[in-house]
Amino acid sequence: MAVPLNDLLATTLEHHHFTYGWLNPVMGLAFAAAGSYLGLSASRYARAAASPGGRFRWTLLAALAIGGVGIWMMHFIAMVGFTVTGADIAYGPGLTAASFGLAVAAVGIGLFVSGGERAGWPRLILGGLVCGAGVVGMHYTGMAAVATGGRVVYDPLLVAASAVVAVVASTVALRFTAVVSRRGTMTLAAAVMSVAVVGMHYTGMAAVEVEGPPTGIVSGISPLVLLLPILILAMIAIVGMVFGVLASPALDSISQDDNGDRNDRPSATVRLADAAGQ
Repeated sequence: MAVPLNDLLATTLEHHHFTYGWLNPVMGLAFAAAGSYLGLSASRYARAAASPGGRFRWTLLAALAIGGVGIWMMHFIAMVGFTVTGADIAYGPGLTAASFGLAVAAVGIGLFVSGGERAGWPRLILGGLVCGAGVVGMHYTGMAAVATGGRVVYDPLLVAASAVVAVVASTVALRFTAVVSRRGTMTLAAAVMSVAVVGMHYTGMAAVEVEGPPTGIVSGISPLVLLLPILILAMIAIVGMVFGVLASPALDSISQDDNGDRNDRPSATVRLADAAGQ
């Protein structure tokens, strides 16, 4: 039985995850931290919302911050540092956009499934599983969007490890969104969340091998071409979230009330929680 020529020539192509040194991981960590902090802030306002509409708006904003900026943007920035020696890299715009949608949807569904501070652990664990599965789907959908000129294969053990990290990190993040209420604590929680996001990404990337020979021609858009518009959109989103989420610090004084009762200041709560909808 004849062996196909491509199988005879197949070899593992050299690839790199840190082509530009520490620039990509550090930038990715910064986006993960910013998205996590803004998402925790939005979740805090969602808990204080006086109406279902207000809670929905703030929860959606939290999903966009954590899923879109903290997770997906971190993933994309880190992926720009992924190169294959002797081969071009290109991204399919459809799958790249789908991976963004998966990240936001996963966090949003996880937030609704897990419930608030009074929800039990079964709901939290279910929410973590749903969110973690969505994050894993986002990562590997994003990888499917990458054309390398070779064949991408994965180490199943490291894929499984990345899934475990995603589920655990998602569960911890959902718990943080339900209970963290002070900005000092939110800073620590955002740091933990961002390290977990970066850890999940690079655990998944450690599973990657690229087999050749390279085809020489790839279809799609260069990651460096995509980088500038995505960075501009991300910065616009972050600035908008900063003004929408952090411009009203009065929740700190409410949360620090000696009696811990926000109901004695309903007008402030309504104004802050529903600000995004006005």
